[in-house]
Amino acid sequence: MRPRTNRDDYHTLSREQQVNLIRLRTGHNRLNAHMNQKFKLAPSPTCACGQENQTAEHILQRCPLLDEERKEVWPSPTPLQTKLYGSRQELEKTTTFITSAGLIV
Repeated sequence: MRPRTNRDDYHTLSREQQVNLIRLRTGHNRLNAHMNQKFKLAPSPTCACGQENQTAEHILQRCPLLDEERKEVWPSPTPLQTKLYGSRQELEKTTTFITSAGLIV
């Protein structure tokens, strides 16, 4: 088996950025939906906004409590796929958003 010679943009990020992205991509994270449904450690799977379950998609795309932070990072609508699997620049935006929103994933 030959070693990979080319690396995707995910592999150029810091370890902390990689961990955050993998947790968001897989759904195995510290957001309420996972912590409630899997471990019963959160009282409810619902986001603090009360509109839907606190999942990576909700946080990155729709949570009204994070609208300001989201618009600072992504001034125009950006698909979830791009936020989680895009170029290095897009992946860095995602990790910046998570940090600026004060979320621990």
